[in-house]
Amino acid sequence: MLLAASKPLEFMGHVRELRQQAGRAACQTPFYNWLLSTGETPDQLSVRLSDPWAGDADLGRLMVHGVMRSRGVSLPMDRNFWATSEQQGHWQDHIHGFSWLRDLRAAGGDASRKLARSMVAKWIDVYDRFDAGIWRADVMGGRITMWLSFFDFFCGSADEEFQKNYFASLNRQARHLSRDFPAGLSGIPLLKAARGLIYAGLSFPGRDAWILQGFECVLKEIPKQVTKDGFHASMSPENLLDCAKICLDLRYALNRAGLPVPKILQEAIERMGPALRFMCYPDRKLGLHHGGQEGDASEIDLVLSQIRGSKRPMKGQSLGGFERVMLGRSFLMMDHGAAPLAPFDTEWHSAPLSFEFMYGRDRIFTHCGGHPAHDDWQQILRHTAAHNALVIDGRPVHDIREDHSVARGPSPISCVRTENRDACLLDASHDGYRAVQGIVHRRRLFLTDGGHDLRGEDTLSLDVAPETPKTATLRFHLHPKVQVSQVGDSQDVVLTLPSGSSWRFYGVGAMLEIEASAFLGYGIKPLKTRQLVLKAAVSEAETQIKWALQRV
Repeated sequence: MLLAASKPLEFMGHVRELRQQAGRAACQTPFYNWLLSTGETPDQLSVRLSDPWAGDADLGRLMVHGVMRSRGVSLPMDRNFWATSEQQGHWQDHIHGFSWLRDLRAAGGDASRKLARSMVAKWIDVYDRFDAGIWRADVMGGRITMWLSFFDFFCGSADEEFQKNYFASLNRQARHLSRDFPAGLSGIPLLKAARGLIYAGLSFPGRDAWILQGFECVLKEIPKQVTKDGFHASMSPENLLDCAKICLDLRYALNRAGLPVPKILQEAIERMGPALRFMCYPDRKLGLHHGGQEGDASEIDLVLSQIRGSKRPMKGQSLGGFERVMLGRSFLMMDHGAAPLAPFDTEWHSAPLSFEFMYGRDRIFTHCGGHPAHDDWQQILRHTAAHNALVIDGRPVHDIREDHSVARGPSPISCVRTENRDACLLDASHDGYRAVQGIVHRRRLFLTDGGHDLRGEDTLSLDVAPETPKTATLRFHLHPKVQVSQVGDSQDVVLTLPSGSSWRFYGVGAMLEIEASAFLGYGIKPLKTRQLVLKAAVSEAETQIKWALQRV
């Protein structure tokens, strides 16, 4: 019955794909480019918008000297610049999205202004006709937003010929975006595309239909993407930051145009502020949950400064499937949330009861992170083993389908928090391994002694003892700046933090090993690091592994 029911769905999927292919083929014809150029082209802006987000002056000056740098890697701005960028997804989206205009503006000076103008002119010469990648709706939405927001920076003082080409290209891009929208997008990319369409509608006279088209989507998407707790539906702190920035941009644009801000938008912003503050660690950056990276502290601060009620410091509490514990200078964040519904489960990481821990501004136990562009890395990092979590026989808690969605439904996860002024106990369990392995995992985390003593107890329960022993593996990924040394052949290791403090880690009921790991908390290049691994055989109805991290 299930197979029979799936065939019509597969058929409809093929039909949609054929229609999309036909649509892309039609867009690549000279007639389509001519069609986008017909009608009246605006030659002025009815509303002048600006970009409120700070750039990096050092990166801008580097561009003036012929090198573009993004996420820790560099690209020479030579005659092969545009061709090279097309061969790498990260560079293509970054360059053709034009967010680097912020860096040139931050650098200031006439050289930066001229470079921005020449880059826009070059783009119009080479790319001002449909291309499936470069004219992708979310990339185009970002490009339209940047070109309009930086008009005064690079275009306001330009000659008549440049302005004519600038307005003509913007008009063609916006018309295509309106025709293609929503282009099968979801999540943050859909909001980026909608923002570009709305910016074009607000900036050009007589384009109110674009405003309505964009906001019709935004007002439907916000309840889907922003939870009641203020988190992004994907549970990624980085996506939450991006979503908050887009919503703040839209609020600013409406205020600039003298239009009312919809209640749905304003209330979502006010929910996201406290949630974003909740996910900020003591170093003012984000946790590495569900594919997100740390982010930029100054940017996060700027977002929070624009949201009412988000400036208050967060104390220990529970929110949105996370437990945040602060004791002394120690900080603990545990994830006990369930998998979200489609389509947001395609980014969600299989890491129930995983946690991160830091002391002061030093991150000690940290997840491996996320990759901003490489799909293979993104999928590898979704595995339970890429987190400070427990793995049975090397398989993730949740199965991931080929389309990146979560195959198994969300397992019930319980968590009880007990605390006083001197200690906090988190007692949680999940049965994600029960269907395949017959195992229920219970994790208890206890933080005490002014934050200097973190203890863990992981218990695996089965209805009956397994016929064949299974392997339970507890992983504790270390931040690259943490130095680790093993004390002889014992079960103890000593961790030395950048600040100079030392911590002792040991396990009971399992063998301790030190293995290689990878860290993608920022940038696109994985950094080498280490992980502490506790391994135990599960051969009885109940197996318990205890461990501790104590300051020495």
